[in-house]
Amino acid sequence: MTAPAMTPTAHAEPVPTPRFTAPAHSERTTGRGTAVAVRRAGTGGLTEARLLFPLVPAPGPHQARVEVTAEALRDALTEAASGLATVRVEARGDRAVIAVRTFADDFTAARARIRDCLDSGLPHEARRVREAAGRVARRLAAAEPAPAFLARAGFLAAVYGPHPYGRAATAAGTADVAGPHTAALLHGAVPARRRSVVVGPDPVEELLAQADALLPRTGGAPRDGAGPAAGDAPRPPAPAPRPRRTLLHPATPQTLLRLGGLVPGRGHDDYPALQLATLMLGGYYASRLTLVLREREGLAYAPRAVLDPLGRQAVLTVEADVRHDGAVRALTLLAQETERLAAGAFTAQELRNAQNYAVGSMAMACSSRSGLASTYAAVLASGLPTSWPAGYEERLRALTAADVARAAATHLAAPGLTGVVVAPARLPGLPPPAPDDV
Repeated sequence: MTAPAMTPTAHAEPVPTPRFTAPAHSERTTGRGTAVAVRRAGTGGLTEARLLFPLVPAPGPHQARVEVTAEALRDALTEAASGLATVRVEARGDRAVIAVRTFADDFTAARARIRDCLDSGLPHEARRVREAAGRVARRLAAAEPAPAFLARAGFLAAVYGPHPYGRAATAAGTADVAGPHTAALLHGAVPARRRSVVVGPDPVEELLAQADALLPRTGGAPRDGAGPAAGDAPRPPAPAPRPRRTLLHPATPQTLLRLGGLVPGRGHDDYPALQLATLMLGGYYASRLTLVLREREGLAYAPRAVLDPLGRQAVLTVEADVRHDGAVRALTLLAQETERLAAGAFTAQELRNAQNYAVGSMAMACSSRSGLASTYAAVLASGLPTSWPAGYEERLRALTAADVARAAATHLAAPGLTGVVVAPARLPGLPPPAPDDV
């Protein structure tokens, strides 16, 4: 008799523990700002640059001005660097970031064109700003009827209150945006608060010189009294508890839950523990919200919780699009899960998983020149030193379950979260309607 074939026993390979080591960098600070350079060798010979402008809010439709400023900048800089570099502009309430990608051999010429364009004030020409405002207005007008737009606008108002960040950009808000507004917004902070980051294959001394030369030489176009005095630091919004509200949108196919609030930013001692608590709640696929709202209850497809650093603070956002008949149940489950985190009701493995995910995500983000440049720009936008990434993994690995539970209790507990619910009608058990809907 032939002996049966033996099937090799499968041995599960241990999952490697992710590690992150921040790359070496050089920096130089002058009256025009701080230049940062990181050498990253590799194929392709590409250089990535980021030029960071802090934005100072002024009275008026701040978010609409941010959108128009970004559009006008993108138009002018793409035209200036045509054929030499790919230029993107990413703007948020607290900053505008110009992203440049080009071959290393072309970076000197592209950098000179970009700086000359910024120094000349071309992005703020009346015609260019008017056309940019028109394009932004058309995009916003198309988005405004959507339930998601109402949810976003309501959430910002709930979190920020009367602060300029609390007023979402609207098509109407772009109508009167002109060159003096965009110039004042972009150049409202003193030049010394600007930052440039260059990542490329050249020697670090050459990269640092290029990063320094990318910083504009002047404050830009005349202000014409369209914003705060140069050098004013933006006032951070003051956290204040506000009741949750229900906003009515008859056409919404699902009930939209948008809860959150202002929490400490990257530079605060609580931030690493809060980051892990947020990950465990809803920051990745194996999080509490996914397992409970999606896998167990079938209420939502992609619930999530995220921390979004903005200036020296961060916004915690917990969101889920749920069945209309499950919205109250979803709110109850959210409160239960945040209370469990605050009580320390999580396993050591769950904590390690969050630590590994955070460290691995940082390692992945910094694995390319583009990601590395964007990571350093985000760190600098939070007012942190360029040395901050160096201790990233150590700070997370050192946290105990008690540290994370304490951060969850202080900043994450659901009863303290403000926000909005967008529903088709006044459903029993949901927060009271907003005053305009009463």
